[in-house]
Amino acid sequence: MKTSGYLSFLVPPFPYFIEGNITTYRKGEVHPDRFKLGYFDVIIVKKGILFLGEEDQQWEITENHALILEPDKHHFSIEACPEETSFYWFHFQTHNRWKAQLEPAFMTGNSSISKLHFHTENTTVHLPKFQRVAYPHELFRILDLLMASTLKPGKLALWETQQTFMQVIQSLELGQNQKDSSTQLAEQVEIYLRQNFSSLITNHDLSTHFHVHENYLARCMKATFNCTPLEYLLQYRLDQGRSLLIQTDASVQRITEDIGFSLVSYFSRCFKHKFGLSPQNYRKQYRKPSDHNKSQ
Repeated sequence: MKTSGYLSFLVPPFPYFIEGNITTYRKGEVHPDRFKLGYFDVIIVKKGILFLGEEDQQWEITENHALILEPDKHHFSIEACPEETSFYWFHFQTHNRWKAQLEPAFMTGNSSISKLHFHTENTTVHLPKFQRVAYPHELFRILDLLMASTLKPGKLALWETQQTFMQVIQSLELGQNQKDSSTQLAEQVEIYLRQNFSSLITNHDLSTHFHVHENYLARCMKATFNCTPLEYLLQYRLDQGRSLLIQTDASVQRITEDIGFSLVSYFSRCFKHKFGLSPQNYRKQYRKPSDHNKSQ
């Protein structure tokens, strides 16, 4: 079997469920041959074994394993089931960018999210193309709820189905237990930086706090977030400053101090480099002109 890698999805918007069921093949039956199905096809074997191929890749999908077949490729059976085989299957699609990757690298795109939305950010969901399910019994329980929801009438069923589908995707996503130690460390550094961004933070501080060398921290952050810890901190501080400029009446001096900058001039220079305007002019574009200014 060849290395299958990951399918990475830029979100939001999130992928959405189309249809699904649980199917049982008797000994000797085969999965149908399909070409350019038009949506993702997920196969999760509960009992037995399936032999499937996609273009030049082949998989032996045994109990508690999941495979995601891509919408624009040729899927086919390699050989018949040697025993009775039960498996869940469901189809889903996405309207955002996605791509197959050998390693789960983050994606960037032309975000359609308003600049005023500071909580919702584009991120990347990584689904292993082929994996052993970490908690199969819990996943099977959620899949049973998903399939049952499709039989219910009315709009309520729509919401229940999509919400349950999100739980399935979350279960299949590259989980914390599947991430290597460098990725876990990078995400711990990210949390620390977000929680302490208003304080003075140096590479030495991070090295001391996480008990690893500064260079190793930088490599982990580069591999996971494509930036060093201090580069990440700078960008996060600037995003917080942008939020405060629009959502509060605090002075630029006060905002500078609140987000961890020591000098207004340095904050203004970094802010203009990222957003194209000085902090004062950036704030003005979101302020309604006063009646006095209108009459002049």
